[in-house]
Amino acid sequence: MAGTFRELSAQLTPEQQHEYEQLRQQLNERRAQLTLLRSPLRTLRAFAACSASAAARGAHWLASHPLTLYILVPLLLLHAGLKASGTLAHEVREAELWLQYGVWWVGLGVLSSIGLGTGMHSGLLFLFPHMLKVCLAAERCGHMRFDARADMWWSGEGFHCSEAGSGGALPGSISFWDIYRKVIGTAVLWGAGTALGEVPPYALSYHAAKAGKRSAEVEAMLGTSAEGGRQAGGPLAPLISRMKNWMLHFIRVHGFWGILLLAAYPNAAFDLCGICCGAFQMPFWEFFGATLLGKGGIKTAGQTAFFVALFRQATRERVFGFLERIVPDGLPFLHLHGLTPAQAGHQLVNQKIAEFQEGVARRAAAQAADPRWFYAKALSTFSSWKSARSALLAARPSLWGGVVLLMIGSFVRSVVEQFAQGHAAEQDKQRLQAEVERWTKRQ
Repeated sequence: MAGTFRELSAQLTPEQQHEYEQLRQQLNERRAQLTLLRSPLRTLRAFAACSASAAARGAHWLASHPLTLYILVPLLLLHAGLKASGTLAHEVREAELWLQYGVWWVGLGVLSSIGLGTGMHSGLLFLFPHMLKVCLAAERCGHMRFDARADMWWSGEGFHCSEAGSGGALPGSISFWDIYRKVIGTAVLWGAGTALGEVPPYALSYHAAKAGKRSAEVEAMLGTSAEGGRQAGGPLAPLISRMKNWMLHFIRVHGFWGILLLAAYPNAAFDLCGICCGAFQMPFWEFFGATLLGKGGIKTAGQTAFFVALFRQATRERVFGFLERIVPDGLPFLHLHGLTPAQAGHQLVNQKIAEFQEGVARRAAAQAADPRWFYAKALSTFSSWKSARSALLAARPSLWGGVVLLMIGSFVRSVVEQFAQGHAAEQDKQRLQAEVERWTKRQ
């Protein structure tokens, strides 16, 4: 090729540039139709092609990386040798458990933030229930010497109390900080995963800016549409535009400390930060370091303190007792079935925690009676269409179960559509480049 894509496009005549913009707009509109509801077969084909290409590139990168060649492969060989010989069996098992635990919680963190704001909400689905299980186990056991690593992957195993002090705990005998120290490591792993999940938007925007162009996602985030910079977004467009402009200015002025502040609280719009930092070509470690410290340190520390205070019985009772004293009783419209809002909230939280505890105890008892109870139940339920149909008709899923199902379904749908649209964007870019080269050769 005689020059870069930008150099070639600058050589086009005004008529050719107009034709180029029309073609680009048509491709953008066609790509926007690439969803599971509008074009399911085309979307699935593009998703499969993108997944295969990404898997091949990832496998090649992993196989040729120095960390793989000089660290990972020797460790795998050492592990295989120790397992085969039986040497250091306890230490090897502990290492396996810690590796599984780390991969599980970091992976859940990645799933929570990856996908431009359409993550899996794994904190709500996994991390916060894990904290509740730890609080309940601490109150039941009377100590913190139980292994919390059982709560990962496919395991439904409950936390087992050791013989010492397993007769139950007096209210308040397990301190807030005892439980906090037990769960903060898990929360930090999850928070580090959420920071890793912010890297793809940054990388997308960074490489686009480095190549001298913007992807459709970057254009949308920076407030321009495909039609010559007009703002899109309907009646909320002015507000969204002001938010984006403020964030752009804030990041430009404060850099590392601005990213740290924006990452230090539950910020649903943080993907904008990654895209903006990539568009400014901020150094990776400046962006990722601030994100990791904010999400994996400050934010998770605050979230852990909040949920431990909510789930620990003694702290919860004190907090709700204080709220019940300060909520006014003389306003009838604030009463719910004779209860103030604080009293109703207190009752609801205690009820839901009790239901959760009963479910954990029920699953633990079933697993203790038959370690393969989950698989046996699945096989017995779905061994025939008749039994599956009767099970579905008899099932009465909870509202929370339906919400969880919807969240997971939305996450899977968004991942499939984004992969498919990303693959289509690459093909569209190649087509545009081919058209520009053809036009310049005719001149």
